[in-house]
Amino acid sequence: MSKLDRFMREKEVLGVTSFSRTTLWREIKRGNFPKSVVISAGRVGWRESAIEAWQNNPANWQTSAKTEAA
Repeated sequence: MSKLDRFMREKEVLGVTSFSRTTLWREIKRGNFPKSVVISAGRVGWRESAIEAWQNNPANWQTSAKTEAA
């Protein structure tokens, strides 16, 4: 993660992907979308860089330790 990487909240992720909430979580469970990371107690988000990597090639995107590490 770069120093400039920021976290996106669920609402932002839904907006850039056009997924419904159900589809978002289904795709995460299937391993076809970046996992959320814990920001603080009770709050999760997604690294903007992970979402951008998925957007660049959604059909062939795969979870990697680099994009998922906390």
